[in-house]
Amino acid sequence: MSKAKCQRTGKEIELKDGFFASSGSSGNWEFVAVDAPEQSDYSIPVDDLSRNPEAMVDWLAHMSQKTWFKPDSFFDFMKKFRNENGIYG
Repeated sequence: MSKAKCQRTGKEIELKDGFFASSGSSGNWEFVAVDAPEQSDYSIPVDDLSRNPEAMVDWLAHMSQKTWFKPDSFFDFMKKFRNENGIYG
């Protein structure tokens, strides 16, 4: 299992146990643990996205309808998150 660091607590947790969270209006994203202080307008459990490919496709389609969703910001976050946590090479 892959581990990643919560960006609020600094605690390393299993990736599947965390959440991708956004403040919504700012378009900024972060990875957080379930026990991290609440500071988000929107969050989704990583486990919900990794259940199957259909779940990921459905979520991305859902996000594309949000007026506050900024794809560039989200994918910049993903690239940085992946590099900082050594995920997928």
